[in-house]
Amino acid sequence: MIKLIIKQANWGVAGSIFGFVIGFFVKIYLIDIIGVEQWGKYVSAHAFSGAMSTIISFGIPWVIVKYIPQYINADLTSSKQLIRKILNYSIVISIVFFLVMFFLAPALDVYIYKEINDFSLILLVTSINVPISIIMGIIISLYRSAFKIKEIMLYGTFIIVPLRAILTYFVFIYTDNVLYFIAIEIFTSFISLSLLLYLFNKNVFSIFFIKKDINFKINSEIIGYAKKMYAISLVTFFAGESLSLILSFMLPSVYIGVYSILLSISGVTLFLINNLNTIFAPAISKLYSENRLGELENLFKKTTFIINFLAIPFIISIIIFSKDILYLYDDTGGLVKYAPYLYIIMLARIVRLLVGGAGSILVMANLEKYELKLQFFKVFFINILALLLIDKYKLLAVVILFVIFSLLAEVYRIIIIYIKLKIHPFSTPLFLLVLFSIPPMFIGMTYELDFKVFHFFVIPILLYCFYALISFKEIRYIYLDFLNNK
Repeated sequence: MIKLIIKQANWGVAGSIFGFVIGFFVKIYLIDIIGVEQWGKYVSAHAFSGAMSTIISFGIPWVIVKYIPQYINADLTSSKQLIRKILNYSIVISIVFFLVMFFLAPALDVYIYKEINDFSLILLVTSINVPISIIMGIIISLYRSAFKIKEIMLYGTFIIVPLRAILTYFVFIYTDNVLYFIAIEIFTSFISLSLLLYLFNKNVFSIFFIKKDINFKINSEIIGYAKKMYAISLVTFFAGESLSLILSFMLPSVYIGVYSILLSISGVTLFLINNLNTIFAPAISKLYSENRLGELENLFKKTTFIINFLAIPFIISIIIFSKDILYLYDDTGGLVKYAPYLYIIMLARIVRLLVGGAGSILVMANLEKYELKLQFFKVFFINILALLLIDKYKLLAVVILFVIFSLLAEVYRIIIIYIKLKIHPFSTPLFLLVLFSIPPMFIGMTYELDFKVFHFFVIPILLYCFYALISFKEIRYIYLDFLNNK
């Protein structure tokens, strides 16, 4: 299993790095032209469309990832009938949603987004992304179920991301209106979705024009799981995104713009764990269903070490160069004062990395109810505290709440997994990685350093060499295990 995880994750990591590098510079280029305030409007509209996508998707992608890997070989006909129902629902609900938004957007602008001026058109145009996002979630889940991450990266990243970057560069030579960027996103997302649908239909199995079987019924187990995952998806989304939504409701768009930039810079450290979970989720389902908990723990520890080995030097580099990175987004230096906020958010990202795929294990190993309880608790208290504190403390309140609840969530996940499955992701090599990371992080946060251009290349390379040296034994062990499983 580790062989499959590493091979598929290679595509995920490569695609994430590629997408991050291009997206990083595109975002800098775009924000420099349109300004933090317009960027904040875009982020607010994007948060709204994300909420709507979650609400009307009914946890369908999780159902696909959970059940298609188990049943696709045993009963392809039933699998196709399930997919037919899912696609039909998605098309109908998408049409209804957009018709509702056509009439609702002006009212939302006036009564909900009071602090953001001239927002209704941006809100309406961004809503076009909702139907695309729903169907894209379905097709990506189908690819994940077939362990075909290469195709997702190839047609969802390696082709579309450069196209989006090229269009953004040339279009924004002539305009500073963020609506054009939204239009570019919609256009490129549609192309990506069309390619993925066509190739899945051609290379895996046909999902177009599936003949209806009047005798087919979705069994109660799938419906029950879908209900659980829908509840978890709703609560999880609002637990993670409610701070952005409340910011956009209560404060001017410049604040959500700054918050988004801080999350984007710190969030690049999560590209490894996000891609790991893409591969890890169906693997967890398979190992757990076969009661191979020893192998699952071994995989849990190895993958957690791998992502931290690759991510920690990157995190240290971001901390060391944080002020220079913030200057890239705003050459006036106005964002540099938010560097301490960035360090606080980075703490939450580090904790997230240290527990590896804990969230996926809860969801895929029949422990969804604990994840639901966690997210419900989080969304309830984080929203109450945000409503009480944001008006007075503004962005500082958001950052502190983000970190505290992120830490509590990961500790809870690890405790539940250990109690219920008797497994954990921690190991001595992982502990050494963390221990040796404290001094350089402290230096990066507390000292003002003057860098030349070559430092931005030399320092990360030296950091990776150092961590490769101290982790050589574990890396060699994982590599030999990979070879032995060929």
